[in-house]
Amino acid sequence: MNHDSQGRTPLIYLIMVTIFSVGLIVLNDLLNWRLPFSVGFLIGYVCALFVFVVWHALITKGWQRALLMLAISLVISFTGEALGVNFGLIFGSYHYTSVLGIQLLGVPLLAALAWEPIVYAAFCITDILAPSQIPHADLWIKRLPLHIWLSGIGALATTAWDMMIDPIAVNEGWWVWHGGGSYLPYLKHGVPIQNFMGWLSISFVINLIYRFINDTVKKPVRSLHLSISGPIVLYSSLFMTSFGVTVTILHRPEVALIGLLAMGPFLLIALTNINLLQKGLATLLGSGWLEIQEREGLVE
Repeated sequence: MNHDSQGRTPLIYLIMVTIFSVGLIVLNDLLNWRLPFSVGFLIGYVCALFVFVVWHALITKGWQRALLMLAISLVISFTGEALGVNFGLIFGSYHYTSVLGIQLLGVPLLAALAWEPIVYAAFCITDILAPSQIPHADLWIKRLPLHIWLSGIGALATTAWDMMIDPIAVNEGWWVWHGGGSYLPYLKHGVPIQNFMGWLSISFVINLIYRFINDTVKKPVRSLHLSISGPIVLYSSLFMTSFGVTVTILHRPEVALIGLLAMGPFLLIALTNINLLQKGLATLLGSGWLEIQEREGLVE
């Protein structure tokens, strides 16, 4: 079955969402608006990305695995947030303000949902950063070391995004860190380093679970739209939107530079690997890439 058309439509949708969000940020700066990152913009943007995540997961993994992956990650991220808000665990001591809307156990539902796009984007882009293929016949214990390695990469790619988002959130009054922190201490008393350790831990666990669930897909649906373009555009969208807000609303070029240096390498390495694929060097990237290359007619 040819899945190219299925992959093209969600990709076009994601590109349109990205153009719209980045366009609003540009207009915000040119016309002196205050729309991005208002809560209305944030809700719309997160929900729009979540639609793509669900769409992509359904096509590539089937509805049962997609539902399982997204449900587990939502529960884990919400639990981590709840432990932080109520007991000061994992991320440190903080509380959410009423700005982000409906809360459960002190955690806005929007905050828990916002984890989904970045964790999923990091998980997918990791397959481009470090392409590999493990035989399904291998026992899970044999697959564990590679899954741990890939999950570590995914955790770093996820946390890189928070290097920009947390300063934005603190500045906009979405949440407050009790006692501040040593990361950007001049910006509303800063963010504690423990927060980023928490992001690494939570995103690592989610990525690892994603890996084992994804392992159960016997015949994964692959195409340039689904396997390469989609993850790149999703991660790029999160980067460009956060970078734009950091520059135009936060007015902190040093935070934008941190974001560029944190998220930029993941995008550059991914694009380098894609360039190798286009040049016919997919043998360096694993057999899974050769399958995509043959399907797309890049090799004879």
